[in-house]
Amino acid sequence: MTNVVDINQIVITGIGAVTSIGTNAQAFGEGLKQGAVGVGIVHDLDCEGRLKPERAFRVRDFSPPKYAKILDPFIQYILAATEEALADSALDLSRIDSNRIGIAVSSSKGGMMTFEKFFERFKKRPSAILGARIYANFIPNIAAQWVARHWKITGPAKPVSAACATGLFSLLEGIRMIEDGEIDYCIAGAGDASVTRLVTAGYRNMGVLSSGCMRPFDKRRDGFLIGEGAGIVIFERESSARARGAKIYGHVKRYAYGFESSHPYAFSCDGDGLSSCLKKLIRDANIYPREIDYLNLHGTATSQGDRYETAQIKSAFGSEANKIAMSSTKSLVGHMIGASGAVEVIACLIAMRDSFVPPTANLEEPDPECDLDYTPLVAKEKKVNLSCSISIGFGGHLGAILIEK
Repeated sequence: MTNVVDINQIVITGIGAVTSIGTNAQAFGEGLKQGAVGVGIVHDLDCEGRLKPERAFRVRDFSPPKYAKILDPFIQYILAATEEALADSALDLSRIDSNRIGIAVSSSKGGMMTFEKFFERFKKRPSAILGARIYANFIPNIAAQWVARHWKITGPAKPVSAACATGLFSLLEGIRMIEDGEIDYCIAGAGDASVTRLVTAGYRNMGVLSSGCMRPFDKRRDGFLIGEGAGIVIFERESSARARGAKIYGHVKRYAYGFESSHPYAFSCDGDGLSSCLKKLIRDANIYPREIDYLNLHGTATSQGDRYETAQIKSAFGSEANKIAMSSTKSLVGHMIGASGAVEVIACLIAMRDSFVPPTANLEEPDPECDLDYTPLVAKEKKVNLSCSISIGFGGHLGAILIEK
């Protein structure tokens, strides 16, 4: 192994985002400051009259790149966010050895819209061409291939699929490739387009979807609503960023993984997976919890999930948990499933750049068991030098990252 890099020498120089409150990072940032909520009624989720119109956080007013118009929306979102992140970083790929550029881009579900659109057609008239089209738009790792093809990247591509933690895990894999000296630059992030009949029906049957609106940490909360979009960041060595005069959003300070195996999609308050993960994070970073200026929560507005996250943060940080400003930006953009973790890290970067804490929407009647500083309803001005983001995924996947301005 050569050219091993200290984690503190890895920086973020570009961001790109497609969300329901903005189809680029600038609009997304403005939406965060304003507390904009991107929810709306989606009528095309009705399944032969058996499902009522659903509320969801669907991306609106989005124009896909011309070369991607026949691709599944999750790939379109990823490609658009990648274009934006690369332009934002001012990285000239033509001047870089393409073998030293890595890709850590994925999705939790892949092309569900493509699957639903063509499956019935395929059953009626099977064809190899139609099957190939479904395959080229469906599998979760396929977006990495489209990124590599379009930008002629020949370095390693390592997609990660970890349910709702996919976005964060993809970023961590990108960081690890630079740490290990495999690459010097990485395009990392995730996208999902899961506002579909099948996914909605599945979550509805699991009992995790809200019947009204997302209210993280509110005593009336009853679940999440599905969002869609993508988040992409550009990682590189600090030395290269400084040499080319690039702006730097933040340094990667530390990250940690965790796991709980008690249930396929619920987390027991008797477990300690997230608490152990956060304790390791601050121990390895050699900081006190109170030094964290902003904590972006997983915050899905499920009854058990919000209690679990609150209890685990208290267990990990003790009395200092009450001194940390935090929020659930899912209340603004919905649960973007695999894209969530990447978009939430971008929210942290924007909060550090613009000195504010995004709000938690619809938090009007706090749950007594959820009694931390969740920044209800309205964003607040605050200098943010150190931010942390948490992701939790069905199947027990856990992760957290610390980013320093």
